[in-house]
Amino acid sequence: MKVSIGQRVFDNGREERGEVVKVYQTGGLVQLMNSNGFTWLAAQENCSPVDRPRAPITLATSEPFRIPPGTVPYDCRPVDIRVGDYALFRGRPEVIRDLVGHGFGPGKTLIFDHGKARPAQAAERVYRRL
Repeated sequence: MKVSIGQRVFDNGREERGEVVKVYQTGGLVQLMNSNGFTWLAAQENCSPVDRPRAPITLATSEPFRIPPGTVPYDCRPVDIRVGDYALFRGRPEVIRDLVGHGFGPGKTLIFDHGKARPAQAAERVYRRL
């Protein structure tokens, strides 16, 4: 295993964790230091990494686009849509800036940024903040 200065490793020969403070170019040795400041020499092949790279959190979704961060899908009627929800406009989620109703009926017009607008559908999927 190739180690670098500052990396936290577990020395399998000594059975102790340490931080790499020096890497020797020849002999495959490294100098490790534990949390108490004690240093010792260890062979690189006896060291294994302690800190693993974190895997990104992915949520299973059937949507063909990236859901806006901090939101969840919500299926609703046009009367339940709120300003601040995200709705699809030309295949991309856009934030709803204003709503215009059509008299006493259930119809609404969704208004997005830069004058973009479209009528709300009978069953609308929006993405609402948690």
